[in-house]
Amino acid sequence: MMRKADVSFEELYNCYKVRFERFAISYIQDRSVAEDIVTDSFVYWWEHRDRVGSKDDNPAAYILATIRHKCLNHLRALQVRLRSHNEIRESQSRIVQENIRSLELCDPVHLFAGEVEALVRQSLEELPELTRYIFIDQRLKGKSYRDIAVEYAISERRVETELARALDKLRRRLKDYLPVILVSLVLSRFIR
Repeated sequence: MMRKADVSFEELYNCYKVRFERFAISYIQDRSVAEDIVTDSFVYWWEHRDRVGSKDDNPAAYILATIRHKCLNHLRALQVRLRSHNEIRESQSRIVQENIRSLELCDPVHLFAGEVEALVRQSLEELPELTRYIFIDQRLKGKSYRDIAVEYAISERRVETELARALDKLRRRLKDYLPVILVSLVLSRFIR
């Protein structure tokens, strides 16, 4: 056992360094951090050797106590970081779960139904009156080309032309919504 009065820094360091590093590594599990703790503890003892006790004190015991204290501080800080990381991870996991649930319940058709309806209404209002009436009679009321032609005193070919004009206008206005509408129509046929 080396006493404070009898030992130089180099003697103490060479004698205990490896044992103290093994001690620190066994708790810290990180060689680099453990080596830093041991070196810092030796340096701290050397710089404060006049204040750490009488000449009869055991410097190795003091250094080992310092190492123990620094290891505890390191592990407690690590524990706080790990707890924070776990809380962040759990929070992110909950957010991901909520996003999954939200997307599973999301029905794009319902999200855009109001917008699509408003665009259709607006597009129909912008059509010439005859074109609008022909579209409504054929597509919404289900009248035949022949019945519409008779009602408006025009040819069936003109009914076809006016319908094509109305559909073209609607296609252009609804081009961003068509994929959603088509998917919903396909799905609604399979679900029924």
